[in-house]
Amino acid sequence: MKKSIHAIEIKDLVIDFGESLAVDNASFTIAKGELVTLLGPSGSGKTTTLNAISGLLRPTSGKIFFSGLDVTKFSPQQRELGLVFQNYALYPHMTVYENIAFPLSNDKHWKEEVIEKTRTSQHKIFEIILKHHGIGADALEVFNKKFYHLIDNPKETIKYLNELIAEHNNIIDNELNNYNFLVTKSIAEGSGLTKKVLKDLKNLKEKKYTSIKEMQSKIAYEKSVIKSEQENYAIKNNGRFDSSYVNPIITKANQNIAEYNNKIIEIKDNFKKEYAETKSDYEIKYKEAKTRNALAVKKAKEELKYKRKVQKLSPLYAKLREIEFNKNKELQDNEMEYKKFLQNSKSSTDMNAKSKMESEYLANKEAILKKEVYESNLVKEEISKVENYSKISPLIQKIAEIKQRYKMTLAVTKREYREECLKLFEPLFAKNQIQKGSFDKKIKALISTLPNELQDNIKEFSKDVLTIQEAIVRDVLEVAKRVDITKNLAKRPTQLSGGQQQRVAIARAIVKKPKILLLDEPLSNLDAKLRISTRKWIRSIQQELGITTVFVTHDQEEAMSISDKVVCMSTAKVQQIGSPIELYSKPKNEFVAKFLGVPEMTIFEAKVDSKGYVKYNGKNLLKVPSDYKKSSIDVGFRGEALVESETGTFEGEIRVVEYLGKEIQAQIFIEKMDKISNVFLSSKLKYDIGEMVRLNIKNTDLYHLFDVDTKERV
Repeated sequence: MKKSIHAIEIKDLVIDFGESLAVDNASFTIAKGELVTLLGPSGSGKTTTLNAISGLLRPTSGKIFFSGLDVTKFSPQQRELGLVFQNYALYPHMTVYENIAFPLSNDKHWKEEVIEKTRTSQHKIFEIILKHHGIGADALEVFNKKFYHLIDNPKETIKYLNELIAEHNNIIDNELNNYNFLVTKSIAEGSGLTKKVLKDLKNLKEKKYTSIKEMQSKIAYEKSVIKSEQENYAIKNNGRFDSSYVNPIITKANQNIAEYNNKIIEIKDNFKKEYAETKSDYEIKYKEAKTRNALAVKKAKEELKYKRKVQKLSPLYAKLREIEFNKNKELQDNEMEYKKFLQNSKSSTDMNAKSKMESEYLANKEAILKKEVYESNLVKEEISKVENYSKISPLIQKIAEIKQRYKMTLAVTKREYREECLKLFEPLFAKNQIQKGSFDKKIKALISTLPNELQDNIKEFSKDVLTIQEAIVRDVLEVAKRVDITKNLAKRPTQLSGGQQQRVAIARAIVKKPKILLLDEPLSNLDAKLRISTRKWIRSIQQELGITTVFVTHDQEEAMSISDKVVCMSTAKVQQIGSPIELYSKPKNEFVAKFLGVPEMTIFEAKVDSKGYVKYNGKNLLKVPSDYKKSSIDVGFRGEALVESETGTFEGEIRVVEYLGKEIQAQIFIEKMDKISNVFLSSKLKYDIGEMVRLNIKNTDLYHLFDVDTKERV
């Protein structure tokens, strides 16, 4: 059975920012036409993963595939996808029309497709005309062959060329990334050392001040003891204090004060010594780091310079091949002209004319060859200058060869196709007495002579015969109508509401008809009511276009409502992958269980007896799987799984009650498990704070069991 190719495949993706691991070994696949949500709290790695898919971030390791093609090293432009940023990133100085048209005006690939589609449609129109005028099957076969590229399949050539360019750019990127990393590391290390020494010096100062303050407090205390003793003595002696009186407490206090003053001097001396040592240690380490990093940066800079120097060879080799191509063409034309003369002069006896023509032929040949040698030598001199600095990259040579071959193929094909068109249509123009105007005008005149049925067929094909500007207008109006913003095309983004701006951002992302659409928290700036309507609209557009979509959000309600599949992430790891109902009904671990579902699942620890029953308040709740051997287990239930009952297993006190119209939601404190639980109440219309309620599980299948240690589903 043939293995299906996924629209997107993420394989062992790791993104390490140095200080933190943003994505840790993530792997998942997305089928064609699916809407998949990357769901998780802030810092979970969901947006970083999206940025890696888009090409805005280069992974530390791992692979990214689009329809089986490795795009890990491709630029965002080469990935040909649509991206909607969290803040929409619309251009405020442009109208809505200009915002939507902007990616088309700057997309080389889209323009190539428009031109190719125009050529194909034009060729089909020519076929209709030629068949109507009885052009033979053999002539039509030659005509069709001339239309297609003679040497290579252009799409395969461009695809291979993109892969080589990505590989080549990656060589430069690696050196540039390494250089930038070392510069950043150097600055960071110096900054880190500086911060550390400043912190250490600050701590030393604080330690000094704290220690001195402690000594000063002790001195103040001893002084208060002396004062108290002196006052007591004075009271006993009619208000007089005899300084000759020896009081052992005062004596001890004075000794302590002297000791504390000495300690203050010692603290100050130690501070000066430690301060100087810390500063000296810092200066040594900083100098070592600076020297070490400077050498590493210098080496990286030289490597980058080398790679960039090598990169300059590409246009030089392309120029050499162009010179060679022109030489061969000129030699061919010269020889054809000579052969034509010989053919025409077979019966002629004018030997002087033949001799003169032969001399001209040989002179022209020599001139062409000399010209090629001269031009080639100039280019080769430039190449040798670069070669003196570095070795030639075979990869660059390969890219130059393919580019030149592709360029020559296009030129040859267009010229020969044009010649074939003139050869076939000139007799038809003459036959229908169409003599004035350009080739295109003559074709229009010829079409007007065809039967109405054929003219209608040609009219359909003519819809795709467009200039680039006409194609831009067509595609912008088409997508504007699809997202219902046609009436706002002349406005600027600042004149639109949040929901309208969202539609413009999505229109801009899908106008190129990308195979993949990436949405980074696109609803976060909208109010609650607008979020609901906009997410429904996004889902309907996605299904209508059948476009593979990756949607990032931290709102689990959004994820549950529009996704075909949810990738739940936390702490840089993929926690669980599945449909919304799978994640909700069978969460893989306690994080997924709590993160998905409103209100949050209640999870408590319970004992497991020797027979394998989960015990709560002396009752058996359910039996654990036979392979679970631990004496405790975590049990979870959702609010909607409980129902009020006078003999209920769970008893709790109402702490909060919310009347939501169709239902009453309450938070109850269950003393036996020491937990606040979210539940739904329905046995009466009004409940009081502090009221006790009893509840039972509707069905034991609605309990969720998790390993008490690993927190994984049992």
